[in-house]
Amino acid sequence: MVPVCAALFIAISYPIGALAVSVVSPFLLITLRFTVIAAVLWGWLLLQHLTRPQRTLLPRGVQWGWSIAAGILVQGVQILAAYWAIAHGVGPGMCALVIAMNPVATAVLARVLRGTRENRWGYLALALGALGVVIACLPTVMADPRLGPGLIAVLIALTGLAVGSFLQGQHLAHVTPLAFTAVGSAASVPLALVLALIAPEHVTHPREAIVLLGVLVVTSALGVGLYAACVRRSGARHASVMFAVIPALAAVGSWAMLGTGIEPSTLIGLAFGAVACLAQVRSARVAAARVPVVTPRP
Repeated sequence: MVPVCAALFIAISYPIGALAVSVVSPFLLITLRFTVIAAVLWGWLLLQHLTRPQRTLLPRGVQWGWSIAAGILVQGVQILAAYWAIAHGVGPGMCALVIAMNPVATAVLARVLRGTRENRWGYLALALGALGVVIACLPTVMADPRLGPGLIAVLIALTGLAVGSFLQGQHLAHVTPLAFTAVGSAASVPLALVLALIAPEHVTHPREAIVLLGVLVVTSALGVGLYAACVRRSGARHASVMFAVIPALAAVGSWAMLGTGIEPSTLIGLAFGAVACLAQVRSARVAAARVPVVTPRP
């Protein structure tokens, strides 16, 4: 249930973000977003620490460095680059398409840095997920093949998400998703603020901007937090497969909010993504069955 909710909230953030950057400049929007989320989450963590300190599980020692680095990559780099791309003409569908290649990027990182090999179900999940992503957004990409700085920015966003999630899975297993999201949001504020001060900023409809900011804060915070929970529980590689269904879900959200049509390829892509998720579940079970059980000697 947690991966499903994470995928829904992440997917719906794309069309909401497209609406938001139409009335307020992206860096100003994200600066406010990070600030609000950090204030709310740190307030909640403080309350939780006062009432149930054993469940807070904040980073300790060197984990603070890993939390800040991974948090800036997952939130700061990914979100700033993605929203800049959307504000400069890259559609939410295409943005979701590129970032949804996260399972492939994560698998490559795991293979290069850890020597991790996939079983046949894992490779099947990757292939189906990538195929579903392409099929879901191919009409949008062909109709509006925007390349150049916007596409480069989305690739930077993908890199930030994949590397940051990998670091979280490797070094922050004992840090709660709430604490990881709070650290990442707070650490990303200075980066967003510097970019907001450098770039020209504007707010065309203040009331709409405030409403969209509030909705975006809720959906994106829930999406990032739930995804962090999935990474903590099952690792970056297994959690990343949920991105197989995000482009199709983002396309449905764009239809409802922006009036864009739903292509039959969207439904086909969603079906491929669902099968990819099932294949990933099977892959995890096969991998768990291969782990030898060590019986203690008497």
